[in-house]
Amino acid sequence: MKLYFSILTTLIFSSCANIVPPTGGAKDSQPPQLINSVEILNKQNNQIEKVILFFDEKIVEHQFVGNFYSSPPLEDLNYNVKSKSVELTFKNISESNNWIFLDNCIKDLNEGNILNSLDYQIANSTDDTLYSFHVELINSFTGEKEKNSWVILYNDSVSDSQIFNVLPSYISKTNENGIAKFKDNIKLGKYQIGSLSGSDYIYHEEELTSFSDNLINIEVDSSIVLYSFNPLQKIDSIEIIKDSTIIKGGRLTLKTDLSDVVIVQLLKGKTVILQEQFENTRNFNLKNIATGEYTLRAFHDENGNGYWDTGNFTEKKQAERMCYYPEKITIRENWDLELSWITKE
Repeated sequence: MKLYFSILTTLIFSSCANIVPPTGGAKDSQPPQLINSVEILNKQNNQIEKVILFFDEKIVEHQFVGNFYSSPPLEDLNYNVKSKSVELTFKNISESNNWIFLDNCIKDLNEGNILNSLDYQIANSTDDTLYSFHVELINSFTGEKEKNSWVILYNDSVSDSQIFNVLPSYISKTNENGIAKFKDNIKLGKYQIGSLSGSDYIYHEEELTSFSDNLINIEVDSSIVLYSFNPLQKIDSIEIIKDSTIIKGGRLTLKTDLSDVVIVQLLKGKTVILQEQFENTRNFNLKNIATGEYTLRAFHDENGNGYWDTGNFTEKKQAERMCYYPEKITIRENWDLELSWITKE
């Protein structure tokens, strides 16, 4: 009997030791969701002066100041993030449709999931002559898409000296793909357009900027491509010393849409290994190239100085656009490589 009791006791305690407590369910991986909004009017002028956005869980700020913006810009805008809501107060709202953008501005309190995309329309207008517009922004030297840059529209009455120094008419910001979209709230007219890479709409040294040579006619134009540049960027002239000892290299023939004075470069990493200049031809032949893998790029040498030049907004000078072949190229021993390259320059 004592033996039976001992075995039973052992089994009971062994069973208790293996009990696993509940885990609480799967980890929350979803960002906060907007579930409701309230617009509060100013009793004196009957204009909206506050918007409250309600979410499905508790939230906190995430780089709010650097990411939040409105278009057209709202004056004296203040915000307050608390519990499950965001309160936005402002003055002198535009008569046209206004949009506020809170991309990457908030995250949930517990897991830190960031709400990557959120826009909200306020002050609906009955004006049916409002237009949308979108911009693709590309770095003129690297050929890469420009992320998180301001794209700015100014009324054509704003002088060149005031651009990047006064509050713009409309604002947007480029996404991961270098695209900035203006919602259906732009009034009919002609606009000057530019971009800035900084935290505000004022130009500061070393910022990337861009501009268009022509006014945007919002009734006709629906999109544009801009090429950004750093006005202070300097690229020293490159002296390429050809290696006469190469006896087992390869050849490269390019058939392109580039013309006039064109400089073609082959790079390994960031180092220019080979550079050739061509004039008045669309067929470029490079010989005696050492075997290996290269980056291929080319640009119009507009002033004939032998190297890439940046732009200047004050002088209305665009940067020379550097074009990159979309893939690495491989040069093999005693091999002729022929490529067709349409740059759409």
